[in-house]
Amino acid sequence: MTIPTNQQVSAAFTFLPMEDIVHGVGSIERLGEILGQHNIERALLVTGKTLFNDTDLVKRVQAMSDNRICSVFYESHQHVPRQSVLKCVEQARTDGVDAVISFGGGSPNDTAKAVVMSLAEDVTAVADFDRLMIKFAYPDKIEIPSIAGSKAVPLIAIPTTLSAGEYTHFIGITDEQRQVKDLYIDKCLTAKVVILDPELTLATPEWLWLSSGMRSVDHAVEAICSTTAHPFTDALACHSLQMLYKSLRECKRDPKDLVARLNCQIAAWMSVCGLANVTLGLSHGTGHQLGARCNVPHGITSCVMMHNTMRFNKEYAKERLAWIAEILNVRDGEMDEDTAADKAADAIETLTKELGLPSRLRDVGVTVEDFRDLADDAIQDLIVATNPRPVTSADVVIELLHSAY
Repeated sequence: MTIPTNQQVSAAFTFLPMEDIVHGVGSIERLGEILGQHNIERALLVTGKTLFNDTDLVKRVQAMSDNRICSVFYESHQHVPRQSVLKCVEQARTDGVDAVISFGGGSPNDTAKAVVMSLAEDVTAVADFDRLMIKFAYPDKIEIPSIAGSKAVPLIAIPTTLSAGEYTHFIGITDEQRQVKDLYIDKCLTAKVVILDPELTLATPEWLWLSSGMRSVDHAVEAICSTTAHPFTDALACHSLQMLYKSLRECKRDPKDLVARLNCQIAAWMSVCGLANVTLGLSHGTGHQLGARCNVPHGITSCVMMHNTMRFNKEYAKERLAWIAEILNVRDGEMDEDTAADKAADAIETLTKELGLPSRLRDVGVTVEDFRDLADDAIQDLIVATNPRPVTSADVVIELLHSAY
C-alpha cells in the first residue's frame, strides 16, 4: 500500500487523560468495580428517554453499579440545547453527585460532559455558557477559555452508538436562541473510563447505529485528509476505516452479530484516537450547523456531507483521497491519482446507500433557503477554517451545500 507524503511534523503530541477502555460482551458487569476504583459513591446517570422508557437497559446498568448510582436524568435532547443541560445540572446539584455516567449516544454523552463543565464552573443560567465557549473569528482569531479541572467530577461513558464523542475532550452545545452549535474544550472533560459492551447496543435503532458509524468513517476520512495529518493518526484512521467499511456492512446483514458490533465500537474509538492533534474540515463543520439549525441527526450529517466534501476538496487533497481508495480496495494498480480520488468518494457514497441511509441534503429536510444561514454559521466554526480547500467566505460553503443538495 502506498504511504502518502507527510508534511514536516513539528509539535507536541497531546494524549488525553483517559485511563481505561473496557470492552467485550458482558463488560457492563464491571461497572461497580470501576466506580469503586474511582471512589465514586453518588453517580448521576445521564441517558435518553428511549433507553429509559422503552428498554430495561437503564435498570440493568443501575443493577451493575453496586448501588453507586443515586440519580438518573433521562431527558437529554438531540444536539444538546442549553436549557436541557441546565435542567440536568440542577438535578446533579440537588442530588450532590460525585461523578457523572453517560449512557447512550452522542446527546447523553455531550450532556454529561456539559454537566461536568457546568459543575466545575458554577453554571446556573443560559448566559453562563457564553463565557466558556470557544470564540472564533475567521480566519485565525480564536479564544479558548479554560475550565477549572480541579473541580471536575469524574466522567464514565457507556456508549450505545458509534459517534465516538466518548473519546474526545470537547462538547457541542446548541444555543437555542441563535440556532448555532457552539464548541467547548478542555482536557478535564475527557472520560476516565469507557465501557464498550456490544450487548447494550442491540436495542439501538438500526438507522442510528449505522449512521453514527458513518460519523466515525467521517472522523477517519477527515483525519487522513487533514492539513495537519500525523503518522500516528494516519495509522489508526487507516485501520479504523477498513474495519468500519467491513463491519458496518456485516451489521446491516446481521444486526445481532456481536463480533461485528464490537469491531465497530473499537473502530469508532480508533477513528478519534489522537484526533486532539489533527484538524478536521467542512464535513464536520457543516454538520455541526445542520444539526443546530435544521435538526439533522449527528450521524446523518456525515452521510450527506462526507462524500460531497471529499469531491469538493479533491484538488487540494488528491494524494490522500487516492490513498483512501487504496485503503478501501477500490483502486487498482493502473489507476491514476485523479481517478482514484473520485473512486474514494464514490465508495463512501455507495457504502451510505448500501446501509440504507440518505446521501443528499434534500433527503433530510434541508432546503436551499437554509443555505445562507447555514453557511454564515459554519464560517464561524474553527473547523471550517482548517478545511483542505481554503474557505474564504460563506459563499464557498454555499457552493458545497449546493453540490450536496
